[in-house]
Amino acid sequence: MTEFGKDHRLRIYFGTRLFEAQGLFFDKDGTLVDLHHQYSTLMDKRLEKILAHHPQDDRFRRALSRAVGYDVDYRTIAPGGPLAVATREQTLKIVADFLSQQGLPLERAENIVRESFHLADLELRLEELIRPMIGLYSLLQALKGENVSIACLTNDEHRRARAILEYLKIAEFFQLILGGNEVERPKPDPEMIEVACRRLELLPHQIVYIGDTVTDMIMAKKAGAGLAVGVLGGAANESLLAAEADVVIPDLEAISIPGNN
Repeated sequence: MTEFGKDHRLRIYFGTRLFEAQGLFFDKDGTLVDLHHQYSTLMDKRLEKILAHHPQDDRFRRALSRAVGYDVDYRTIAPGGPLAVATREQTLKIVADFLSQQGLPLERAENIVRESFHLADLELRLEELIRPMIGLYSLLQALKGENVSIACLTNDEHRRARAILEYLKIAEFFQLILGGNEVERPKPDPEMIEVACRRLELLPHQIVYIGDTVTDMIMAKKAGAGLAVGVLGGAANESLLAAEADVVIPDLEAISIPGNN
């Protein structure tokens, strides 16, 4: 091993960009998992539960949805909005604050939101929420047995992130799953990459970070990642990602290993 950094490396293409990686760190939602389907389904259920406690009209429902970056009519997630980049607790606080601004006592609002989020989690099965992104399974199979460390870094809670990867039957491919509740400062702070690197005995410049949001790219750059790869199909469009990423790819199928076709 080099000084606090493994000496293995894998030549891998991200589109036409070649990089010798010792670690591949992936975001989860919008990168491994279909963000729009997951969070639109989840938010619809959360809204149903909130409005059962606090009945309001469609105008209120749309305004509350906009507050968290959700278009309830088109069932899409806004680039850079809370649902796309915030932790669960941050999103919960935004919703509670919105209810409080509409006249509910803050403590009452927090209790309603927390219970509604919990009930939505209980009622929705993973098979209703989770769809893999294009190219996920073929990429992980291609990486199987290669001398590279693979990690999933997400603002989602560790317990939920692991359950999702296990449901997709891909948890075994990841040497590390790191949730937003396991660090003091979640994305876009670089702490998550720094913690993952320490646990896997890597240096930031040896890893590639692959994510679908500007927040992901900012985190990667702040941490000194060797390469910041933006992938489309999640929470940001190409122009937003290109402003911060080293390279933007259309989907996971654009990641390939030379001689492994």
